[in-house]
Amino acid sequence: MSKKIAIVGAGISGLSCAYLLSENKEYNITVFAKEFSPNITSNRAAAFWFPYHVRNDKRAIKWSKSSYVFYKKLVDDSATGISMKKLIKAIPDKLLDEDNSWTEFIPDGECTMLSAEELKPGIKKAYTVTVPLIETQIFLPYLQHIFEQRSVLFERKLVNSFDELAGFDIIINCSGLGARDLCHDTSVIPVRGQVALLEPQTNLPIYLDNDTPLYIVPRKDATIIGGTYEADIYEEVTEPETIERILQTAYTFFPELKQKKVIGNWAGLRPFRPQVRVEHEAGTNIIHNYGHAGSGFTLSFGCAEEVMHLVEQIN
Repeated sequence: MSKKIAIVGAGISGLSCAYLLSENKEYNITVFAKEFSPNITSNRAAAFWFPYHVRNDKRAIKWSKSSYVFYKKLVDDSATGISMKKLIKAIPDKLLDEDNSWTEFIPDGECTMLSAEELKPGIKKAYTVTVPLIETQIFLPYLQHIFEQRSVLFERKLVNSFDELAGFDIIINCSGLGARDLCHDTSVIPVRGQVALLEPQTNLPIYLDNDTPLYIVPRKDATIIGGTYEADIYEEVTEPETIERILQTAYTFFPELKQKKVIGNWAGLRPFRPQVRVEHEAGTNIIHNYGHAGSGFTLSFGCAEEVMHLVEQIN
């Protein structure tokens, strides 16, 4: 029996749900959003797989690993823009108490320690992890092409109330920050991230130091240098002094980046929630899937698998 399914939100959480659900030809899917790619936060994500600000939620271990497996299967298709990259997870000298909870999320055999000789100045310990890098400028158009083949519909519409979607059998709420208004969920807050863009430097590893914070992501179109973690900031704009500080920090660890031209900058608002909300709201036809913070791509397809199971349980 066919089902009409509405997905609210066209970020990676909504698109991953649309991707998995559209494999079932019995589902007629429409995605509603006020903006679509490339004018969404998901396009601005550095989008390397890593559990970022979700480690207190142990459900995310399963979701992260499921997404890892999904991305890894697409690596051999160059049209996806996904590749497996070496990531260096650095622990700075200044950090007194190391939080190793992130290692629970890493698939077996994908994490090793660097030797003392390989450490950069100011770093007391570092790990190497093989992770998927999702180049959003390639992957999101790839998904769109698949949606066209599967007749997934897209409608530009800001949904202010679930009552507006009364004609649908199931509603999947992937509204991110929009859940503050749509669900009256004030536990969702924006966390701004600012990044600088340099000319491509593809021979670098992905570099991550959560505590400085600093990350360097070598993509085909640019080298992304981040970042910031600014809670409760609603302005999606960059600040020149912050961008300069980010760059100078990166140059400290990778002086060769000074030779690369700065080609831009951007800011995005991550939808942080103390716990990701993935559940069927009792007594309704609504499934919620939002609050993924900076781990949208890391959790997306794992959460979408759970949403798919919830859809199957709704009569």
